Amino acid sequence: MRRGVLAGVGAMALLAVVACKGEEEVTVQGSTTCDPATFAFLVGQDKSALEGVIVPEMVRVMGEHDAATMDFHENRLNVVHDAEGKILQVSCG
Repeated sequence: MRRGVLAGVGAMALLAVVACKGEEEVTVQGSTTCDPATFAFLVGQDKSALEGVIVPEMVRVMGEHDAATMDFHENRLNVVHDAEGKILQVSCG
């Protein structure tokens, strides 16, 4: 009985983690500064265009309706995409 309860709790915890997938924090080797003008060429492209681009160490990729923390990191690049994966906005913070 106890093993079944523990398995149920573990499954619920796993579901909670999977459900919170809206915001991805990705660490990439590269520059430590963020200048949104440098990445303006990405707007209109698919988010897969980020692969192979040298970006700041902190990058946050999120959907346009995803919840995001309000913490400010001047060196973080924020990339917002639509449901189809098209990049709508790049900003820092």
